[in-house]
Amino acid sequence: MIPLEPEIATRLSVALATGPDALLDVLNGLLLDLPRVRTVTWLAAVPAQKLTRRIGTSDPKHFPLGASDPIDEAAWSRRIYVDKLPIVGNSPAEMAVYIPETAELEAMGYGATLCMPIVIGGATRGTVNLLGDAGIFTPDVLGAVNALLPLAALVFTYPEIGTR
Repeated sequence: MIPLEPEIATRLSVALATGPDALLDVLNGLLLDLPRVRTVTWLAAVPAQKLTRRIGTSDPKHFPLGASDPIDEAAWSRRIYVDKLPIVGNSPAEMAVYIPETAELEAMGYGATLCMPIVIGGATRGTVNLLGDAGIFTPDVLGAVNALLPLAALVFTYPEIGTR
């Protein structure tokens, strides 16, 4: 058994040595290879400022780096930062439970979202978020994302990642 294809392992090793942008590029590629996933964004928690900051994106035009949202008592923040559980919205109705911007996302052609908390040492350090067509987050796709989460956590090992 090969736990990770050698070519992917090499790309990840080079990216880790290069820096967070290179690592995000490799990880975005792996996540975008999942069926019908169209966009990947990354948020880092900035607890001192009680906000999340977008630190990575596969679509900088629509999801620019540096954008921020509060960490507050809203359903999304509670689910991610208190419960440390993912948000799976496989339809606009399911998305709307946690994502206030669902109408805007739907207008952009998205019908599903997945927000996966990256928990390190008991604290949510950030999230990796996937957007695509309604119904895409099948058990197989969720399993593939879960298999990539330990690699995704490497993004949050760069000390400066939350200040981007």
